Amino acid sequence: MRRPSATRPVIGITSGSADVPIAEGHLPSYYVGRGYARAVAAAGGLPLVLTAIDGQEDALAAEAVAHLDGLVLSGGTDIDPAVYGAPRDERTQKTDAARDRFELALVHAARAIDLPVLGICRGFQMLNVAYGGSLDQHRPHLAAALADIPGIRAEVTRVTLEEGSLAATVYGGNGVDVVCIHHQAVDRVGAGLHVGGRSSDGLVESVEDPAASFVLGILWHPEQMLDRDASSVLAYRGVVDAAKRRMER
Repeated sequence: MRRPSATRPVIGITSGSADVPIAEGHLPSYYVGRGYARAVAAAGGLPLVLTAIDGQEDALAAEAVAHLDGLVLSGGTDIDPAVYGAPRDERTQKTDAARDRFELALVHAARAIDLPVLGICRGFQMLNVAYGGSLDQHRPHLAAALADIPGIRAEVTRVTLEEGSLAATVYGGNGVDVVCIHHQAVDRVGAGLHVGGRSSDGLVESVEDPAASFVLGILWHPEQMLDRDASSVLAYRGVVDAAKRRMER
């Protein structure tokens, strides 16, 4: 059923799992960085956190997508290399099998109905894996300046965007300075994905699906600069606006 035009589009945001310390010990929990929800809301969407339930990934992904107007695959821990058929490097750590299965199922279900998707960092990597690509398990930037973000080791790098790419359209130009928090990178690009941007040291920083209404993956974290850089909301506005257009169809 089409909702009233004044209703915000519902944007699902994936989450990870971790033990949260409390006074009595550690509580098994789901987590997602606050920046993702804040960025979705700032872009005009209604953020809805999605959780992976072990053993129910496929069924819950199918039902979740049916209730969403758009999807954000958030950042987080490393993807298990077994998902893309590679042996495990000792530098791959803190994998989350249920989250991997759930996000793969979400991407496949989203593609089937042309649901707008934005992947951030791990989410960018998961998009690539879901399209049949692979990852380099340890390929940080060769040289990048540190960003001034308390509590996180983040880097600033320049990304050149291909003219006419979805990323260039979203950002309104062919270059953008970005904040990165990652140690893995794209190796083999997934079938059907197009590289839309690279950093100066050659890393793939942006991928997109030209056959979809809106599927964009970016390796950087714009939500980390939400209060300091007006352009930080642009990628989120891209997926929210695509969700609005889909609601109107």
